[in-house]
Order: sequence, then structure tokens, then C-alpha cells
Amino acid sequence: MIAALALVGLALAADVPPASLALQSALEAELARVSGLRLPDAPTPWLVSYDVLDGPLHYAAAEDGALYGTNHTVHRMLRAQVRVGDAVVDSSNFSSFGGPDGVQLRALPEEDLAVALRREIWLSTDAAYKGAVELLSQKQAVRRGLKEAPPPDYEVLPPTVVAPGAPVGSALGSAAVDALARDLSSAASVGVIEAAQAEVRDWHGWHLTVASDGTRAWRPAGNVVVRVQASVRRADGTEVRNARWWVERDASALPTSEAMLAETRAMAARLVEIAAAPDPEPWLGPVLFEGPAATELFSQLLAPELVGTRPEESDDSMLIGGGTPRARLGRRLLPEGWRVWDDPTSRSGAAGEYTLDHEGVAPHRVDLVVGGVVKDLLMSRIPGKERVHSTGHGRGLGDGRRAAIVGYTHVAAPKLLPARALRRRALDLANAAGLPGVLVVTRLTPPAMVEGLEFAMSGDAPLAGLTAPYEACMLDKKGVCAPVRNLRFVGVDRRALRDIVAAGPGPGPENQLDGPPGTGRYTIGTTGGIPTTWSVPSVLVSELELEPAVGGEPRVIRVERGEK
Repeated sequence: MIAALALVGLALAADVPPASLALQSALEAELARVSGLRLPDAPTPWLVSYDVLDGPLHYAAAEDGALYGTNHTVHRMLRAQVRVGDAVVDSSNFSSFGGPDGVQLRALPEEDLAVALRREIWLSTDAAYKGAVELLSQKQAVRRGLKEAPPPDYEVLPPTVVAPGAPVGSALGSAAVDALARDLSSAASVGVIEAAQAEVRDWHGWHLTVASDGTRAWRPAGNVVVRVQASVRRADGTEVRNARWWVERDASALPTSEAMLAETRAMAARLVEIAAAPDPEPWLGPVLFEGPAATELFSQLLAPELVGTRPEESDDSMLIGGGTPRARLGRRLLPEGWRVWDDPTSRSGAAGEYTLDHEGVAPHRVDLVVGGVVKDLLMSRIPGKERVHSTGHGRGLGDGRRAAIVGYTHVAAPKLLPARALRRRALDLANAAGLPGVLVVTRLTPPAMVEGLEFAMSGDAPLAGLTAPYEACMLDKKGVCAPVRNLRFVGVDRRALRDIVAAGPGPGPENQLDGPPGTGRYTIGTTGGIPTTWSVPSVLVSELELEPAVGGEPRVIRVERGEK
């Protein structure tokens, strides 16, 4: 059992390799050949950049106590980007909907053999260059006739040079990853639970950036993520789900195995209790977000309003000319007196902290919301109309562009009520509306664990706007909170944040894995994404609408006597 492992309950591995200087040499050698990239009547590259993630990966997935997938390997992945044109107009920030582009992903050989490394690097560079040439041609064609030129495509900054030297955080060994996934899925597989799954992913290594502008930057990278989820299917086919998750920069920061197993068992017991609750009724009234649900509320609704990166241009959409980001300076997002700032430079060990973003820019603190009003925006090296300069928040996934993403975001209310007083305030609000109680939400589904995206056509009912609750209850005047299941939000958007009427103590800093604002946040996978951290209060929203979400595929397994 994993519980028998000492110290933090997890075996810490010291097998993270040192930075590979041979890898840097191979990248630099191929950069020296970039001048030879030339197609007839086509521009030459003006900027070439290589990003490599290099380090051991350990992954395991288990269901009901049995492993069904493992991957213990070296993750050495190259992202090669070639830009043609110039900093004002180049081949970036344009989407051709599945066509070639100037970015190529390629796995590199595990061994530091120069000829093998250089071959893969050159093939990636060559393909990226050809894609960039075609993309720039399409982009120039689309831009013909525009009355106003979009902002420049790239902010040119002095190169960054950082030698390897910072220590790499402790990681889990393959045996510990397998055992943890197996034991957590077993702990959640009890009673009437239909399926219990656990995934554990640990990657620790180096992020190396080598670019033709002179950038040579090493930084330690990696994180460990643990997710366990379980489901119960009622006789009418309605599925009820619940989950727990842990995201840490360093394996030594995880709770002990005993603590994770205990929380998993408690989650499973809570799920059985929630699944036995009666059919839900529609709700229109105050909603109190406590614990992790408060973090998700701000992450889902607030983050897109703080990012100044403009949308990509396209050859077949309304985004010709670059569009505009959702974020607006001067917009009121929160009640008077509220503050929001993002500071990835603190050294608390939070997952959202870092020293350089993916574009080699050092981050700094940004005071985003003052007095409830947006005063500044997070930026990458993609200039916008309202903000031009990078704030060191340019990060991205895979072959996606480097857009601004929150790092370590703090949300502060001017006044915090004690937890009991906040619940009393919620009940007073419900009583004034003639309601018998107030809906309390303690856990929302993370976007990465949503099992289906919502789409709407003109005239359709409004989208949810906020993921469904995992855990919710109806608090009555006697202080009893009865479980409520299978509710779906209706038409929630950023305006709900202005309807916050009170705040209380929050859950403390919480680490997440996220993606750039947009639908991509829902497709990163349960163990993928970019580490972020949020510190927020619990909040009471004056009115939200939720509707029942019941029904589904009828259960075909035998129903035990006495089971509901």
C-alpha cells in the first residue's frame, strides 16, 4: 500500500537529470543554419525560437483499484516556431483552421546524440518555415482593404540569458505514481459507486528556450497532479459525480498518502449521500459559494476579464483585424472596494509562481482591479490596443500561441464576515425573497473534468456560463444543509461578480491547472494544463438561476436490494 511509504507518504525520486548542455548545443547549431531557409520569392525568417521540455514523465491511471494505463518515459518535446515578415506584421496571430502554420511539435531522441537531435530539430524548423510562409500570404490577403491596421504582432525585447543552476523540485518515482493511482481508485470504489477512477501525473525537468534574438534561458519546470473521481448512476439513468484533486509544484508539498486516502473515502461517502437526494427543483435566488467552489467561480468568470491578449485573426470569421479581447479597462467587474492583483514573483512555493514566462520575460506584479474597476491587464508579447508591453504572463500549451494567462491571482474584499455570519447574511437574503433557505455550493466541476461542451445557436436557451456543482446543499433556518444534486446554472456571466453582496474567509491559496481563456480550457485533459494559483474569499451572490439536469442512459447492472 502507498500508505506504507514514509515521510510525506510518497517516494521522492532523485532521478531528475541535470540540464542537457548537449541539447542546447544542438539547438544553437541548427539556428546557425537558419539563414539557409529560403523559398523562391518568399521572405526569410526574422525570428526563430525553440522551446524544449526535457525530463522524466511518470503517469498512471487506475479504476476500481486496478491499473489500466501507465507511461513512464522521458518527455523531451520540441516546439519550433518560425516567424516570417517582421515584428509589425508576421505569420503569427493568425488561424487558417487546420492549415499549416509556423509552429511544429516534435519528440526528440532521449539520448544526447548530436546528429540525431539536429536531424529532428532541422526537420521541425523546415516544416515550420514552410507553414509560416503560407500563413503570412493568407494573412496579408485577408488584411487587404482594412481601414485600420491592427496592432503589431510582436513586442521586441532584449534577449534573456539564464544559465541552468536552480534546483529541480522533488518528483515521484514510477512505483509511487502507480501505487497512488491504484490505492486512490480503490478507496473511492465502495458501495453503490459505479466507477471510481484516479490519475496521477508527475513531470519534473527543464524548460529551455533558445532563440535567434540571442535568448538562452533555462528554468526548472514541472508539477504533480492527482485527480480521483467517482460516479453513481441512479435507476432513471441520472449520473451523479464527485471528485477530489491536488496540484503541486513539488511532490513534497502533496498531503500525506493517508490524508489523500481519507479525503477520497469521505468524497465517496458524500457522493453516495448526494446521489440519494430527491430530484432537484429549479432555483432562483441567492447562492453562497464556499471553499473550492469560490475559487472556481473566480477562475471561470474573472480570469477572461483580466487578459489583454487579442484574439487571433482568421480567414473565415468575424475576427479579421485581430478582434478585441473580452477584457476592458474601466469596466466594473466587482463591487466597490474590491481589489485584484496577480503576482507570480512571490516565493511561497505556489504552483502559479515562476521566474520567466514562456517567452523569456520576467513577470511582475500587476494591480488589475482597484475599487472594483479594471485598471490594468495581463499581457504577453502580443501588443494590444489598450496595452502594448508584456507583463511577463505569456504562456501557452503545445503548439498554441503564447497568450497572457493568470499566474498567482489574489482577490480581496474590503470586508470579510465570519463564516457563520456570512451564512446568516445568506439566510436573511433568502428570507427577504420569500425562500425557505439558501443554496450553498462547495464544489464546482473544474473545466478540465467537464465531459461535454455546450454550444448554442441563435434563439437557443442560454448556456450555463459556469460549470455544474459537484457538491451543493440547501441551508435552512435551523442550520441544516440538505444535499442537492444535478443542478445546472443558467446564463451566468461576469455580471454575477457585480452581484456579490458579502464575503467571508476563503479556502486559502489553491493550485489549479488551466489553459488560455476560451474553449481550450475544457480540452486540456484531467492532468494537463498550465499551473495557476488563486487566493479568494467565499462569496454570497444575490441571485442566480439553476435548473435540474437529470436523466440519462438507464442503468443495466443489477440493482441491489434496498438500493435507491
